[in-house]
Formats: sequence, structure tokens, C-alpha cells
Amino acid sequence: MEIHELMTHLSEFSLTLLGKKDFSADVYSLHFYTPGSASFESNILYFCPADQMPPPDYPHTLQLLSYGVGFQADAYLHTHLNILYYDSDQSIGPLFNQAQAKITHLQRANAGLHLFANAFFSDQGLQHMADIAYEVFGNPVFVVDTSFKYLAISSAFSPNNTIFEEELASGYILEAGIRSIREANLDEKIRSSSKPYYFVTPLHGTGMLIAPVKIHGIEVAKVMLYESLKPITDIDSLLLSRLSRFISMELQKDSFYNQNRDVMFSYFLADLLENPETNYPSVRERLHILGFNLKEDLYIMTISASSYREANAKLEVIVRELNSILTGSIYAIYENTLVMLFSRSRENGLSAYELHTLEHYLRNNSLTAGMSNFFTDLKSARRFYLQAKKAAEVGRRLQEEGPIHYYSTAYFYHIMEICEKEEDLQYFIHPAMMKLLYHDRERHSELLKTMYYFLKTPGNPAHTAENLHIHKNTLLYRMNKIKTLTGCGLEDGDEIMSLGLSYKLMRYLKMLPEE
Repeated sequence: MEIHELMTHLSEFSLTLLGKKDFSADVYSLHFYTPGSASFESNILYFCPADQMPPPDYPHTLQLLSYGVGFQADAYLHTHLNILYYDSDQSIGPLFNQAQAKITHLQRANAGLHLFANAFFSDQGLQHMADIAYEVFGNPVFVVDTSFKYLAISSAFSPNNTIFEEELASGYILEAGIRSIREANLDEKIRSSSKPYYFVTPLHGTGMLIAPVKIHGIEVAKVMLYESLKPITDIDSLLLSRLSRFISMELQKDSFYNQNRDVMFSYFLADLLENPETNYPSVRERLHILGFNLKEDLYIMTISASSYREANAKLEVIVRELNSILTGSIYAIYENTLVMLFSRSRENGLSAYELHTLEHYLRNNSLTAGMSNFFTDLKSARRFYLQAKKAAEVGRRLQEEGPIHYYSTAYFYHIMEICEKEEDLQYFIHPAMMKLLYHDRERHSELLKTMYYFLKTPGNPAHTAENLHIHKNTLLYRMNKIKTLTGCGLEDGDEIMSLGLSYKLMRYLKMLPEE
């Protein structure tokens, strides 16, 4: 503690700084001065009667609190001695006791900071830090992110009311708690305060000391000291402020916080993907409380790390641009994948303009995306996240043109992956397709390719001929040859569907001549 801080704390005793007048000198302990002692320490404040003061030409720096009448100030104008003078004939006991209490608090703060530092460098995580904080404060500590999710709670904490029990069960502050926080304008008060803010929560009727946790100047969480076992003191405020900095550094060890800048919604989305069975009263309602309103149909789009790391733009720029195209989206970097959740009305869906703009941006930046089917229940987010990832994976495997691969197109190949674990897929291929394959190999013909383009646009021979770059008469000849060779009339819907699926299966197994 510096001399000027001690003087402020002891202001009722009207102390005067004399001698060297070093207001910034540190004091770690208090002792009574013993004349003739061989050694003194420069960071100890020695209480010394005025008539026992060392001579002004004492050669070493020394901190002294001189008390009693008769002190000769003029003699100490040029000295190494830093002197606090208490000009009173009153007992020195009250002053010493009050100063000792302040120093004791300082020692406790230093011990607490030492424990916080050890917890941080132990690499045992945020929960361990919350448990150590409980030992330091004697009260439980909570760490809550900006989506009102509990990141850590002192393990020794035993809730004494049903509200806390419900919150701990859900892992989130309840809606009533969020409402009371907003009604009290608590966030603004915390931001404008130069030190941790004390607040009595109306829901629990108990005091809380709250400090923001920031990363690069951006608030990502709050650390809260709950006044449940003992009253909160001034030294608690100092310690909580320091603890918030250690928590900030601990969170920065987590790659999630390094990769996600808009942590409120990013953490919420990551939590949905990680814990699909989280016990929310209503996930959609919770997002509404956070100021994010969803429409009926939900979509997830993914871009793998291998794609965005090789892109023409930095990740922060990519996210910003995609957010401007897919308005009303939430993003997170999860499992090395950029994940975007967005919603659209059932009636309108994704507009042609949005899709065109999205495809144009992805293609220009060498990005490849996977798109899930639409869904309606947020708790299904992980399933559809995996859909989007699988769509992109299948698109890459089949070397399909992008830049967006849709699960609605890739689902058949996903089914084949699952079936492949149980059966040899070749035996599911329609015999007509195998006949065409063997015929093409033996005669170097293109009947299988002709069948493929026919199946893409059945009932439109002009379009089929155009895609094959052949005359209509040539197409008619080939189709008659196919019907004769396979015995298929190519008029039945189920037959056409079966042949189309067989072609996809042959492509999956890389049996086609061009592959």
C-alpha cells in the first residue's frame, strides 16, 4: 500500500507528510521503532515517539510515523526519512489499530491475488478458479456470459431458494432474473462504474458484487460475488476486480473465445450444438429474451476450416459479409467449422436474390458451403448442423460444382454411406444399368451416359439431345437400343426412379466410365 492510500484511510487522524515526502512509498507492515536497532526495512512503517526520532542525517531510507508533541519538522527538510507526523497528545493505539487493519486487508488481498495467480497458471480451468475464489472470499462466485449462461459456479455453493435451484438445473439465469436485471438498468451501471458494482437482487433479496470480464475491451462475461455467508467488504471489491482479469485471461485460453467475437449469440449457438438436450423452458423464447426473433423455418449453413483458411478474405471479413447477406443470422466457430443459423418465413423462404448473392460471394472467395434442410425445433440444431457438414463433404467427394451443396441433394449418398457398413452396395444396382455398363465397356458406346441425361429430363428429348450434343434422330436410335437391351419401357415412374437411384449409386461407387 502506498503512503498516500494509507493517509486517505487514516484521514480522521490529520496526518502530515514531512521529510522526504514520498507519497508513493510502499508500506507492507507496521512495527514500533526500537532505537539503536542494527537493521530496518524500507517498506515497514515504524511508529516512533517524537522524542526518539533518529537523526535527520540517518543514511538509509526509512518510513516513520512520528507521534506526540515537540517534533522538530525544520530539522528534517533534507533527509532520507519519509515521515508521517501525528500532532496529538492522544493515545496512538486507535491510529495503530486502524492502520494495522488496513495493512491486514492489504495482506489478505495479496494472498488472494497469489491464490488467483496459482489457480490461473495451474491450467485446471475456469471451474477451479471459481472454487479458489470461494476460499478467498468466503462467499460463492458465479461467472455468467452475455447470454446469461453460467460458465462456472463455486462448487461449495448450496442454493437456499428455488430460483437458484432452477437456474443451476437449466444452466441459465431465468427469465425473471433477466427481466429484473434489465429493469434495474444493471448493465449500464456496471459499465459506468470504475469499480465492481454492488447490487441487491430483488429476486433473492441478497447483495451481489459484480465486475465485467472483458477481452480486448469487449465484455464477454460477468463475475459475481454472492453475499450469502458473510458481508462484502472493500477489499472484496479490489479482489473481484483482479479476479475478473484472471478470468479474462483464462477465457482467452479457450479457442472458442478467440474465434468468436459476438460471444452472446455465438456461445448460445455453440451450446445448442454441444448440448441438444439442454433443459430450456423454451429455447426460442430465450433467444427472444436476448433480442433475437426467429421465423418459422430454420436453416444451418457450414463452411469448413479447410475452406475458409484458404479463402481470399480473413475470417472476420467473411463472417461480416455473410451476416449482411443472410440477415438475421447467428454464427459460431464450432469444431473448426463456421456455422451459421438463420431463419426465414415458411411462405417466402430464401429469396432468389439472397441465393444468387450468397453463391456469388462464396464463389468469388473460393469458399464451399453445406446447407441443411429446413427445420423448426432449435433443439434439433445439431442434427441439421451435421446435415450441412455432410452435404459439403459429399459435394467435395463427388467433385460436384458448388459453391453450395444441399443436403436435399446429398441425402441419397449419406444413406449409401450408412448402408455400406452392412451390405455390398453394388448388389442394389438395377440390372438394366449393369447391362448398359457392360455394353459400353465392350462396344465403347455411350448408352449409360445417354440414359443419365434422359433420366435428368424424362419427357423432354430435345433437352436431352442438347445436353448430349447429338441430333434428335441419334437420341431416338440410342433410346430404342437401350429399351431393347434392358427390356425397360422407360414410361413407369417407379422404374425411372429406380434407374435414377441406381445411376447415383454407380456414381457413389465410382463405376462410371468417366470416373
